[in-house]
Amino acid sequence: MKFTTFTKMLTLFATTFFIVGADYMTRDVIPKGTDVSTIRCSGKLVSIGDLSRDVLQKCGEPIKETRILDEPYRIWVYRLGQSDHVYYLAFMHEKLQRIYDVKCWQDNPDCE
Repeated sequence: MKFTTFTKMLTLFATTFFIVGADYMTRDVIPKGTDVSTIRCSGKLVSIGDLSRDVLQKCGEPIKETRILDEPYRIWVYRLGQSDHVYYLAFMHEKLQRIYDVKCWQDNPDCE
């Protein structure tokens, strides 16, 4: 298959739009943090690409589940043990797409 300049530009635009959209997804909803590829729940590793049923089995029920308006992502919120971090796990089509690690701050209701 031969790619034209237009096709290449369209692909670049779509990729850029997805990356910017993923960043926008967390900007207003979730405080500043760090993307990580793996977290540990009860001694078991949870990684990007895991199925939601496997995450539930390893980590249990999240403290909160939410959606982002007009986005296909489901967000599960975890605070593991007495950790001073909250983890936001983004799922699409039952597959873990993103793990976002946020250090707790005073007024964060997910840290109470």
